[in-house]
Amino acid sequence: MPGLIDFLVDAIYAGPRSGHLMPARVKLGPDLFPQFQREHREALTAMLPEADNVYPWSLAGVPVADSTTPRAVLVRLDGARVALALSE
Repeated sequence: MPGLIDFLVDAIYAGPRSGHLMPARVKLGPDLFPQFQREHREALTAMLPEADNVYPWSLAGVPVADSTTPRAVLVRLDGARVALALSE
């Protein structure tokens, strides 16, 4: 099963492939934001071992923010919110 990072990258690029602009941001609830931080740091450390204490705040050029609302939401430039359904 792909990780959260892979899922989010696919979601970010699905918009432009469908004719939408890149999203303005991705908001992750407390159920997902810690997992995103962990996976992002692990991936970065695998590529740059000296970068083990970097705060992950963006992915594919799109800011990723924590949210008090559970789950994941992609926010488009026009303000439209798209719920992201992660397979469990």
